[in-house]
Amino acid sequence: MNVKEAFEARRSIRYFSDQQVPEETLRDIVKDAQWAPSWANAQPWKVYIATGETAAAIRSGHKQLALTGNRGRADMETGHRTDWGMNAAVNMQNWSNDLQRYLGYSDVAQFSMAQAELFDAPALVYITMHKNSPLWSIYDMGAFGQSLMLSAKEHGVDSMPAYEVVKFPQEARKALGIPDDETLVMGFGIGYADDRKINGFRSDRVPVDEILTIKS
Repeated sequence: MNVKEAFEARRSIRYFSDQQVPEETLRDIVKDAQWAPSWANAQPWKVYIATGETAAAIRSGHKQLALTGNRGRADMETGHRTDWGMNAAVNMQNWSNDLQRYLGYSDVAQFSMAQAELFDAPALVYITMHKNSPLWSIYDMGAFGQSLMLSAKEHGVDSMPAYEVVKFPQEARKALGIPDDETLVMGFGIGYADDRKINGFRSDRVPVDEILTIKS
């Protein structure tokens, strides 16, 4: 699989099968992602992965919190979609409309339940950076996260990057021993897609000329 094929093949999977990802495969995926660039080779990331009973406990605790109306307590500040600026707000609204049309309005609840259940992901991956890291390290963390997902696809493994995974960070901190001086930046569900309809949805991208400026 070349890079272009990996970009096009990767998609966000919202329900995984119960097939476990071998530990050696998870190690190889993280090892590949370590080639991501970072400022002065700082490599600010740490990676924590929950599988088996640990992942099941996190999913169960998350579902209980999510379905009883608890507000998110993510380490990083969040904002409403209307705060993102016009272009992003339009893209998010178009995505929401497309998803509703694809699923049918009677099945939209499947989307919310998938989040509450952390997508039934057999492996939950958390990437953290030290709380003293400069803001620029967020770029490095994004590069690492994308590299991780592309490597997963190369290994035949699906992924789901989601705020939902880090919405209640204390669950992961307790289960995985994540120190208080590390910020949970992002979480991923990792595994193999099941055959539910929602996994067939593919979001679109705006035409390149709407985001690109080249001057000579």
